Amino acid sequence: MRRLTGLEHLDHEFATTWPVYDLDPKTRALLGYTKKLTEAPGAVEDSDFDALREAGWDERGIYQATALISFFNFSGRLEAASGLPMDGPQLGDVLVKML
Repeated sequence: MRRLTGLEHLDHEFATTWPVYDLDPKTRALLGYTKKLTEAPGAVEDSDFDALREAGWDERGIYQATALISFFNFSGRLEAASGLPMDGPQLGDVLVKML
């Protein structure tokens, strides 16, 4: 997000403050989907995918975004359950480097 917004100072609080930023419709649609998939995955419906398509996402992009969002949700929950510090190296970062 730092690259997309040009704001190098963004930190973890962006996850909750992104709606106040001036973002392009494609990014805004993805972040809305990310929020829903993270907070209420059972509530994701076909209309959510339709909104992503309308914003310019194709099937491959939606699939890749869903996989990445799901991976980071998984790794975040694993970190929390394992007692890893939030300000230390993130498990997801370590695993991505291994790939």
